[in-house]
Amino acid sequence: MTGQPRSPRPAWAGIRGISFDLGGTLVRPEAQPTTGQVAQLLGISLPEARTLMEQKAKRHRISPGELAGELAAAFQRPDLVGQLTYVLERARRRAAEPDVYDDVRPTLAALREQGLALFAMTNSLGSSIPKQTPAAFRDLTQVLYSAETGAVKPEPAAFAALEAASGLSPQELLHVGNSQRADVDGAAAAGWHTAWLNRSRADIAVPSGTVCLHTLTPLPLLLSAPSAPVPARNSEAH
Repeated sequence: MTGQPRSPRPAWAGIRGISFDLGGTLVRPEAQPTTGQVAQLLGISLPEARTLMEQKAKRHRISPGELAGELAAAFQRPDLVGQLTYVLERARRRAAEPDVYDDVRPTLAALREQGLALFAMTNSLGSSIPKQTPAAFRDLTQVLYSAETGAVKPEPAAFAALEAASGLSPQELLHVGNSQRADVDGAAAAGWHTAWLNRSRADIAVPSGTVCLHTLTPLPLLLSAPSAPVPARNSEAH
């Protein structure tokens, strides 16, 4: 059946909080991601650009203009400052008004009604963090950006930061994401429950212990309400 998990109902009765990846999970990505556009301008490969961004740009806040200047200087291409700034400014505007998938708002609302604490955790460029939580994420308790925590998924510190923010233990947390390495493997290594969101329906083996979903819609049916209250919603989203 469309949107149903491939594996049986998971043992998720003890879950009190859910963390979601953003790009590709809650938010529709561009055909060419920001890092890919930067790679093209700098004349390097996408893997090289990702490594470059993870070393610094995804670990601290920085303005689009400042990051553009740093990248241009590192590659001795001062002529690219304007183009890089344009790409990075555009990414920040998209982050402020994200294009979410159709199943996001109803699923988050239903999970919130069940009493679950809801979070998002993303490996974000420090130049892309919006000034306030977008209205599309009004049902989230908090959004954790790698540029604020200093930790990039799948690093254990990224998941530890959310544990600290939520006050929940690994056994009480579920992470939902579309990247096997960053989301599924990272969360599993931290001792969390995991769900892999395979929106493209790619024929890839599902890691043991992970539930595979094609949409977010089944999540409320797979989860039972916790017995304890959860933190208040993020007031910035209102």
